[in-house]
Amino acid sequence: MNFLVVGYGKIGEAIAKYLTEYDVGVVDSDKKALKDAEKHGYEVYHENIAKGSLAGTMRRYDCVISAVPYRFNYELAREAVEAGTHFCDLGGNDTIVDKELSLHEEAKGAGITILPDCGLAPGLADILAAFAYSKECREIHMRVGGLPQQPRGPLRYKTVFSLEGLLNEYVERVRILKNGKVTHVKPLTGLEEITFGKNIYEAFYTSGGTSTLPRTFEGKLERLDYKTIRYPGHCHLIRAFTEMGLTATDPMELEGQSIIPREVLMRLLSRTLSYESEDIVLLRVTAEGERHVQYNLVDYQKEFTAMARTTAYPAVISAILITESDLTGALPQEIVIPRLIRERQYLKELEKNDIIVEKQTGKV
Repeated sequence: MNFLVVGYGKIGEAIAKYLTEYDVGVVDSDKKALKDAEKHGYEVYHENIAKGSLAGTMRRYDCVISAVPYRFNYELAREAVEAGTHFCDLGGNDTIVDKELSLHEEAKGAGITILPDCGLAPGLADILAAFAYSKECREIHMRVGGLPQQPRGPLRYKTVFSLEGLLNEYVERVRILKNGKVTHVKPLTGLEEITFGKNIYEAFYTSGGTSTLPRTFEGKLERLDYKTIRYPGHCHLIRAFTEMGLTATDPMELEGQSIIPREVLMRLLSRTLSYESEDIVLLRVTAEGERHVQYNLVDYQKEFTAMARTTAYPAVISAILITESDLTGALPQEIVIPRLIRERQYLKELEKNDIIVEKQTGKV
């Protein structure tokens, strides 16, 4: 098998590294990034994905893994259908994922699998939720966050993935299950306290984390939700930014110049939230019913950041599984992955890269 990684940033680099047993190609518009990729023995392609089609390059590979911002993923998935190449991405936006899943019949006709949401959350967390589900289960709650180990400033946060994706999570409505039905709640609400060991954090609703899970489990679960973990105080400050209009995308006039508040905020945050500190990823997935099932993960920066590790390696596992299978269509991964691998095997696969998910069970 061979794989094409689209986007050679921090996560794309980790994805390529975890595929060293296979032939790997890398697409990026940054010549400096490609020069680094070439040093590792990857076949490189200098392409601007916003301006041209990758279908011709995709045809050379068995599977494409997109590690670029979510806004490109629908068009890339369409090109994968044209190329007859399996496709997966890191997801993160409900609207884009829904559009990708609308390609189901086209993907079946092309004999390929399109699998969105293959990162951390959505991704690993959603797969664990699927493994935790049983007919006796009534509720599933997911709590995930990537944080600096030594936080600075009032936000107590640093950039661990795309700022565009981060702000999107903070402003778009949140899809959950409530009383067995798919519904939506406002982001930056539902604030709660959560502890890992002796450390206290906060968690609150953000968009994208549940992705397709509410529809998959509608009528089967009473409640399903996702909240992002941050250091205490973060949520109130972000809420203040949104209430002041700093996350708005409509242009406004300022001293004769047209500006977009969100772009200004992103520029300021990119400077404020860029500092040296190793990161940590926290994950907890809890299923409640006749039995209590809980998965916990605390992952630290090693060769790559914790965010890159826990995003890239689950994506690689999913990409390999769909490429080896005969499954076709555009499908949610909480349906696909449990069909292709058992929970114990999946957790052991994560352990190969020192990503340790601890499972606890017991009667309620």
